[in-house]
Amino acid sequence: MAVELAFLKKVPLFGELADDELSEIGALFHERAYPKNSVIFLEDETGDYMYVVRAGRVKVVRQMPSGKETILAFHDAGEFFGEMSLVDGGTTPASVIAVAPTTILSLSRRDFRNLLGNAEVNQALLRMLCQRCREAWAQVELLTLHHAEARIRSLVHQLCESKGRADPEGVRLGNRLTHRELADMAGITRESASRAVSRLQKLGLLRVEEGLLRVPDPATLLDFDLER
Repeated sequence: MAVELAFLKKVPLFGELADDELSEIGALFHERAYPKNSVIFLEDETGDYMYVVRAGRVKVVRQMPSGKETILAFHDAGEFFGEMSLVDGGTTPASVIAVAPTTILSLSRRDFRNLLGNAEVNQALLRMLCQRCREAWAQVELLTLHHAEARIRSLVHQLCESKGRADPEGVRLGNRLTHRELADMAGITRESASRAVSRLQKLGLLRVEEGLLRVPDPATLLDFDLER
């Protein structure tokens, strides 16, 4: 199948390529639809493909020894995942699950490695891997915080940095996040997440508008004294 050039230009890995290069790449993908809650791949499976979310949304999760699920990330339309296993030949470090009806484009290991011969793709991949490393360090830093509100503050700040869209009223997160999802990302209980969100709203640091989070000034989320 061929993928539209307009869509491929929105994928960070391919955004700098010429139209003729995009046309060649678009013909390499295979498309598959996943119902809500279906598994795209499981933790510790050998990675044979890179995936691009064409439509819908997926979550990246780790299963803790206690059985609790920790959400590491969400990927929306235009974002990709699974590339790390193709780079180093390792297994996937987490499971990926569709959280809505989702359409996925997959690219085989052979075709992905052929793409690495393109300097622009190489540079984009390096930038994305650096971003993944920064996000991983931010996740480690978040989990060292002991206070539930501190974790929510740090998490929302991270989301503003990575997923937020600036507008005259601050930064808005474009996808709905339930209190359960926030809790699973922050490693706390849903009740603790709900209390923290409620307090941040009372302080004027966070607004919930039609299920979407808006932060007037993300920097203020990291300026707190939880003893007051």
